[in-house]
Amino acid sequence: MEFTPEYNPASLKEKVQDITKRLLALIMNIRSRQDISPETLEKYMGQKAWVDPNNENSYGVSVELTEEWWCVLQSTALGMPGEPTGLAFEFNEQTHSGADMSPVCVPLEDVSEPLIAAGFTAERFRNRHNTQDFWMFERDTIGVTVYLRGKTEPLDATHACVSMVSIGT
Repeated sequence: MEFTPEYNPASLKEKVQDITKRLLALIMNIRSRQDISPETLEKYMGQKAWVDPNNENSYGVSVELTEEWWCVLQSTALGMPGEPTGLAFEFNEQTHSGADMSPVCVPLEDVSEPLIAAGFTAERFRNRHNTQDFWMFERDTIGVTVYLRGKTEPLDATHACVSMVSIGT
C-alpha cells in the first residue's frame, strides 16, 4: 500500500486511523529485538523502508500527511551504537510553529485501549516540568511509551493527542 498526501479531511482521518492500526499491529507482534527490522516495518506499515546507506541499523518509514504534518517511524539504539533496540514513531510538525494537531489527532484511547486489551499494563506519568502527561505500557520484555500533546496548544492536556510512541525491547 502506497501512501500519498491527501488534503481532504475525511481521507486524512482515514489515513491517520490506518497508520495507527498498522503501528498497533507492529507493536503487538514485537517480542524481541529480532522483530525489529526494515522488513518488519515494511510488512506492518505497508510502505518501503528507507535504510541509511552509511548505517544499516538506521532505517524507517515516513509519510507526508499534510504540508504541516508528517509521521515517521524509525529505528533507535537508545544510546548504544549498533543493533537497534527499539523504534520511535512521531507525528512530526514540519513548520515548527506549534501547528494545530487536530487534523492528525489520535486520541490516547485509540492506542491505550488496544494495548491494554493485548495484555499490556499501563501507568500514567507527568514530565519533570509538570506540563505534559505520558503513559508507559509494558508486556513481558516490551515497553511502549506514549507521549501526548495538546491539539491546538502543545501543553493543553485537556485536548491531548498522541504525539510520539517509543517502543523498546
